[in-house]
Amino acid sequence: MPSFVVNPLSLCIPQSSFEAWLKDKGFLEILEKCTLDNAIIAGQGSFVALCKLLKLNPFESLTVEDLGKKPVPWTAEFLDCGKGPAETYSWPMSVTQVKFRMDENLKRYTGNYLVLIAITFACVLYKMPLALLGVVSLFGLWDGLRILINTFKIQRHGVLFRLLVALGNVGTMLLLMYCRVALALICAAALSFTVLVLHSSMRKITPPNT
Repeated sequence: MPSFVVNPLSLCIPQSSFEAWLKDKGFLEILEKCTLDNAIIAGQGSFVALCKLLKLNPFESLTVEDLGKKPVPWTAEFLDCGKGPAETYSWPMSVTQVKFRMDENLKRYTGNYLVLIAITFACVLYKMPLALLGVVSLFGLWDGLRILINTFKIQRHGVLFRLLVALGNVGTMLLLMYCRVALALICAAALSFTVLVLHSSMRKITPPNT
């Protein structure tokens, strides 16, 4: 009876209800040590597990308030819990554990992940100066149109306004194609997403350092 080892009350309380109770009460470290999906550990249901992984959305639990969080200390908490890499990282044993870790880590370290994403985009654009020039030009193009519209008080439903927006769209497409901005942004987004998923899924849920 594997579930009884993790949940001594499994004879009268469903495992899912017990895990939900632990999460509500803040016993996240206990959940971290639980074996949540026995199918993968037993080597069964690999295709089903892969499908579950592809359906995971790491951002579904984030709120607007989470985006305003400040980064926690990098070396003292984000990268290391203070007990070494072996106690900080481990390969997730199940799809459920992957989702649990990603949900909790993304909410806890939102500020750090945003900084990492910004650094990744900056590094990619630095390596592709033409794309960096294109991004700056895009901001300049639309900011210039905004200033022009506000200065001359151009009506938002008038013909001139539509003409300016059309010119802005044409300029945007030309910059995206010529400067390869779209390629740079796709590369930066893919790299950022990979780093985010790897760290959040392998980072154990440990008590925050105070």
